[in-house]
Amino acid sequence: MNKRNILIATFIIISLVRAYAIDSVAYPLKIKGNVNLTRDLESSVLKLGDKLFNGDEIETKTESFAAIKFNDESSIIKLFPNTILNIRTEEEGGKFNKKSFLKMGELWAKVEKGSGGFEINTSTTVASVKGTNFMMNVNEDGITELFTFEGEVLFQNTITGENISVGAGQKGTISGDQPIVLTPFSPDEINEATNEFINEDYDMIKKEIPPKIESEKVPPTEHIEPVIEPETEVLEEDTEESTLSGPFNMGGGVGSVMLGEKTYTQIRLLPELTFGKFGLGLDIDLMIDSNGKVRKEDWDSFEDYVNKIYYLRYGQRGDSFFGRLGGFKSYTLGHGLVMKDYSNMLRYPEYKQIGIQLGGNLPIAGMTAELFTSNAVKNEVLGGRLTIQPLNNTSIPLLNKLVFGGTIAHGRNQVKGLMDSDDDNYPDYFDDYPFDDNWHNEVDHDINDWLNAYVSINGDSTGFDNWFYEDEGYIDLLRNKSFNDIPKDAVTVFGVDYELPFIQNPLFTLSHYGEAAQIMDHKMGFIFPGFYSKFLIFHMNLEYRIYQEDFLPAYFDQLYDEQRATVYTDIDSVLTKESLLQYTTKSHGWYGGLTTNILNFLFITVAYEDMYDDNDANYRSLWGKANLDTKIIPKLSKAEIGYTQTGFDKLSEFKTANAVISGSLGYELGGSTQLIGRYQEYYVDLNNDGIIKGKDETITSMSMGVEFSF
Repeated sequence: MNKRNILIATFIIISLVRAYAIDSVAYPLKIKGNVNLTRDLESSVLKLGDKLFNGDEIETKTESFAAIKFNDESSIIKLFPNTILNIRTEEEGGKFNKKSFLKMGELWAKVEKGSGGFEINTSTTVASVKGTNFMMNVNEDGITELFTFEGEVLFQNTITGENISVGAGQKGTISGDQPIVLTPFSPDEINEATNEFINEDYDMIKKEIPPKIESEKVPPTEHIEPVIEPETEVLEEDTEESTLSGPFNMGGGVGSVMLGEKTYTQIRLLPELTFGKFGLGLDIDLMIDSNGKVRKEDWDSFEDYVNKIYYLRYGQRGDSFFGRLGGFKSYTLGHGLVMKDYSNMLRYPEYKQIGIQLGGNLPIAGMTAELFTSNAVKNEVLGGRLTIQPLNNTSIPLLNKLVFGGTIAHGRNQVKGLMDSDDDNYPDYFDDYPFDDNWHNEVDHDINDWLNAYVSINGDSTGFDNWFYEDEGYIDLLRNKSFNDIPKDAVTVFGVDYELPFIQNPLFTLSHYGEAAQIMDHKMGFIFPGFYSKFLIFHMNLEYRIYQEDFLPAYFDQLYDEQRATVYTDIDSVLTKESLLQYTTKSHGWYGGLTTNILNFLFITVAYEDMYDDNDANYRSLWGKANLDTKIIPKLSKAEIGYTQTGFDKLSEFKTANAVISGSLGYELGGSTQLIGRYQEYYVDLNNDGIIKGKDETITSMSMGVEFSF
């Protein structure tokens, strides 16, 4: 893709985003302490001036508070410390019907009459309001309490279906499938800090636009929404926080990072610009070596500047239109037989790829479409998916929810998976100078030595250039292979699938699905039957899998970029992942995956596959990841670890060519600053002896630094 095509594609994306842009539904009224906003899986610090959209999630940390107000000026919600609220609204007849979801914690709400429906949902309850003010909290043990100060609230237990009206001065309590308990309550039961925040009255003023913004000129050929709107309301008592602009945020960090065998000081800036659901993030880093010089390899080509884009996004899957340009840590199409957990960030930040995802709804039979490329410049891994609900406009039970899908993924050249650190078109293994794009062969680097030897033999330099550069004899044999000397090897995998939801309600979900996939010019794999269920704190998949010989499931997986091509060192021959398919055998067995949330403290995902071939030999795979809820531990901002190993008989070796371990740990230093450490390790069996040993066969990526946002 040349520069012109990239610019055209970017213009099209931005145009589509503007065409599909929607209005915000709420805005922050008050912020105290550390409050986070999560939108489209991206988290940032919530600031006054931000716009809030349907699906946004607000989280208050320890000793932090937030108040939000809906744009129709009808309702205020105040969030207390350690609370998570997902904003959900629907516009109907010019009014907002608000059905927000309280995941955990405590809130207070004031609702004006005649302003549309207002509900607060939890995993087991619904509180419906028409005009009142009340307080609601979800305890760690799952018990939900509701306190009504004025009017009345309809309180429902979604497990049993029981509902009751909770009037002023009354408290309703719901615990599991037990009957609702209704008791009077006294204001003394509400602690002083809670009462103070509930009764806090806000003197509203209009926020002035800074003179710099007012005087900025916009070219007449473009229409750009103003980054700060004059109608935004803020608190007169707020000082530093009120000066922060929502549409623009700046993050970054200072630390060290290892690239290859060298350690660099990293100065990193992560500016973000937001217009509604449209966002742009940049990743601008300066790698400075021990001599104080900036790593020039990061700034010497057009592609390097494209790679400074961390993300460009709009919406998320399920929206009428969504798109993202940037890095993808985990990307799946369909049910995973074709592409599952693929990542274009395996070598990040040493090697950055800017991928593109575009998709949305089509106006025919509930159809959806999605397109993907791992690299907007090179387009080395391409993917696409199309789904259809042929009976969605009928009233046939179950079948009106039946979804058919088709998925395709294509690797244009598996050989390009060989590492080329200096991007000189010579793979590192065949490059005598893998970190210097000026040289790739010792014979060319030492031309003067060869010239002296030639003169000493022939008496002068006549004919040297022809002998050295044109002769396909001895000298040419000393030169290394470039990518042009290695035959290209493309691969395509495609599949079809269906999904049929059986039960869908807030307490229990059960769906059935199946999938078939084929690697072109090779054999097939199947999932049948497959089941997905969501209940209590668990999300579960259970599948029976059947693989023919010459087939690998999830061909495009997390390690694809590393495993798609390797060098067999004994003969300096390049082997692709596809070339190894001939060694696979028929197999069948079960796959299961489980994700759980333990007391809102520990989030665990585990998946296991147990396959048998015709000789009853086992082939097993294991995936696992654990995250801690950091607000439980003071000052801890992030804690996660993950491990993957595939294709083993017995889990006897921790380090194998099919294993990856990664983790990150963050510590709050104060304000919006945190100390972050990251580590990733994967392995390459260079001599194909089945044993990982030595630092050359262990690829690590480490970074430690201070990150900030403002």
